[in-house]
Amino acid sequence: MDVTSRSEGLRKGKEGFLFGMAHLAELDSLSRKRRLREEPREEVVRARDRILADLSRPERDVLAERLLILLDKAERLGLKMMHPGHPDYPSRLGTLSAPPFFLFVRGDATILDRPLVAVVGAREAGRESLLEVTGLSKNLSEAGLVVVSGLARGVDAAAHRGALEAKRPTVAVVGTGLDRVYPPENVGLAREIERTGGLILSEYPPGSGPDGWHFPHRNRIVAGLSLAVIAGPHRRRSGTYVTARIALEEGRELLVFDRGARGWECEGPALLEGEGAKRAGSAMEVMEALLS
Repeated sequence: MDVTSRSEGLRKGKEGFLFGMAHLAELDSLSRKRRLREEPREEVVRARDRILADLSRPERDVLAERLLILLDKAERLGLKMMHPGHPDYPSRLGTLSAPPFFLFVRGDATILDRPLVAVVGAREAGRESLLEVTGLSKNLSEAGLVVVSGLARGVDAAAHRGALEAKRPTVAVVGTGLDRVYPPENVGLAREIERTGGLILSEYPPGSGPDGWHFPHRNRIVAGLSLAVIAGPHRRRSGTYVTARIALEEGRELLVFDRGARGWECEGPALLEGEGAKRAGSAMEVMEALLS
């Protein structure tokens, strides 16, 4: 990526972060009531000042207090906060055309620079397909890869559960703030991910809800963290298809996991194969594709 493209990508990432900050009603309320329970720690102030250094003067004037409140809240929730230039900011995300300006992390951030593969697919996939995804994810995890997905219903949840069955860490990239879990039925899964040494991360500040636009936008992080994206059963032109296209555009390996699915479940994989994706029916074939 050339310097101009990276600069433009960082600008877009910053704009997305600032948009979220400007529209977070909870922060407005906190700011009006000045609900900092005590003076923020020196580390919080330093983190705020590092971020403000990358903003224009008008942006700094508007966001200085909000940002301090946000960082204080994140610290109290036990979240790690990273931005480009932070020593733990994932190196692979730095290569994206639009890297996230800020990340909130719960868990061991060091696993983000291990070999990661994304497993994604439809929320409404059938039981047999989900069992196959769980088996694939378990085998990938036992082979030493870290599975990344989005903590959604269906294939995402099955992918995380496969890693947990292998007693290995998994990474969930979510579309809300880390003070909530969406969908709510995956609260237990999120807790198990943390207990097993995994990681949950978001570019959205605490207090951010499950706005529809968050999810396709976060897909670039799922793809960006990964050496390869494995697309399971999904419909044509779906969120999974978006993630797959991002993988191709960002130079990641793209594979389709298709064990003979029928009906709509094979629509997306068939489309991606026609666009150059490789077929992989097992963890061994995924490993061979990564090594080729």
